[in-house]
Amino acid sequence: MTGFGRLLHRAWSLLPRRPRRWAFILASTLRAPRPQQPPPPARPPVVVAGVFRSASGLGESARLQLAALTSADVPCAIADLSPSLLGSDELPLAASVPPVQPGPGSLILHVSGPFVPYALGWLGRPIVAEKRVIGFWHWELPRLPREWRVGCRYVHEVWVPSRFVAEAVAADFAGPVRVVPHPISLPEGVDPAPLRRRFGGAFLAVAMFNMASGFERKNPLAAVAAFRRAFDRDMGARLVVKMLNGQVWPDGERALRAAIADAPNIELVTDTMSRVEVFSLLAAADVALSLHRAEGFGLLAAEAMLLGTPVVATDWSATTDFVNAANACPVPCRLVPAIDPQGSYHDPNQRWADPDIDAAAQWLRRLREDHALAERLGRTARAMAIEMFGLENYSLRTRTILGF
Repeated sequence: MTGFGRLLHRAWSLLPRRPRRWAFILASTLRAPRPQQPPPPARPPVVVAGVFRSASGLGESARLQLAALTSADVPCAIADLSPSLLGSDELPLAASVPPVQPGPGSLILHVSGPFVPYALGWLGRPIVAEKRVIGFWHWELPRLPREWRVGCRYVHEVWVPSRFVAEAVAADFAGPVRVVPHPISLPEGVDPAPLRRRFGGAFLAVAMFNMASGFERKNPLAAVAAFRRAFDRDMGARLVVKMLNGQVWPDGERALRAAIADAPNIELVTDTMSRVEVFSLLAAADVALSLHRAEGFGLLAAEAMLLGTPVVATDWSATTDFVNAANACPVPCRLVPAIDPQGSYHDPNQRWADPDIDAAAQWLRRLREDHALAERLGRTARAMAIEMFGLENYSLRTRTILGF
């Protein structure tokens, strides 16, 4: 992002959040080109549009799809939205596909519903004209908020990564809603050995989250609480909490550091990590811990399972598509009002999960003690993940939906 773009970001962030969002959304609709009606047929090339340089879930969603489609020889083009107000530039742009051009095609927007009009306006009418416009959406509560419904008027269809999101979208969108789980593959160069040596054979638990994705939703405090309840200060067990973008919600970072306090066996990592480094950490782990309140997909759990790393995860929302008692450690929960001081998901009229900390702690202790159980869960999880998230099946599913 340019210096001027950063200045705009900063000025924009100083305005009150809700009025700011609505002003932005409504202003965007004034210049957004409406998709062609009746909807044109899906046809190549597939234009993947997203914040490719952002170290966020939305950025990873676009990167995963583009990599999977190009590896399957699907004709593709790219529209990088990172220089817009929607993006940031923590990562390099590694794509080697041509940029989007005017003309027919299938435009898949990895943009949250409220910001679809802005993305279309930023791309411009010549680019959008003649294309089938597909929104790839993630939402983490049972119903879409009102501001998301604006985006429903600007897409021909919506793809979602889970049944949980599909149900939320279908309640407000009359067009096709298709469940397309993210493709996942192992990057080259994954090496857990250095990390295993560093932790000296200790039982290693890993939790990861991006503060921009919602501190309360990702619920790292529960991961810390479960680990401390399971192992207290035992140095034979270690927890690594990987946090990104702590500056987005300083109150959350302060709360997390206070929860860790002086625990000698818990480490908070704040550096930006490459995909290889993330996978190496997960491969070194004995367990991946995701005590989320809600997920639209659950990328951490899915990636860990592909590596054969046992997963302890809240038994609610999108992860229930693939996390079950046969391949992982589902944690029971109760549903509570969605109270989010950060604001992104605050809706007391909706519910999200409050995972059982005692149950999570029991799973952690059991995985440490029962190596046969951990190995069986890891093998079963990996076999499932290859089948559900593998590139070959993803390519077949996508080509079938698009009809080419």
